[in-house]
Amino acid sequence: MVLNVRTGEILDWSQATESEILADLRELEEIYELAKQARNAARAILLERMEQNEATLLLTDVAKVRINYTSKVRDPKLVELLYKECPEQFREKCFQVELKPRKAGLNELAKLGADWKKKVESIYVPVPSLKVEWQMSQPELKNGDTPF
Repeated sequence: MVLNVRTGEILDWSQATESEILADLRELEEIYELAKQARNAARAILLERMEQNEATLLLTDVAKVRINYTSKVRDPKLVELLYKECPEQFREKCFQVELKPRKAGLNELAKLGADWKKKVESIYVPVPSLKVEWQMSQPELKNGDTPF
């Protein structure tokens, strides 16, 4: 069961037309964006206050809040340079080599023949996603009115 958070009504799309579903989807996406902005703003204020107090833990009646720090690579090129300079005996301890397919190169490999094409295609599975391009609503024209 899905509720419209603005109206409280139950959203049932089993008998709805695509246009009706899209109208609800558009409203839900607007609500979702507003909710994300509000959530991010609230989190930013909490983080700012905790950092000002030099706290990594906040205890309240509602929640226990912790600041977690994660390491993020500043620049992948710096990693490559360090890898090249790293003594051989430390490379396995310090770096994980990750095998990632490159679609452009694999597409070229697939052009070498039917066997290669089959092998390249076998590593991928199609994943559907929905792309919605919203149309701007047009004002209704009265008799004799022109759209320009």
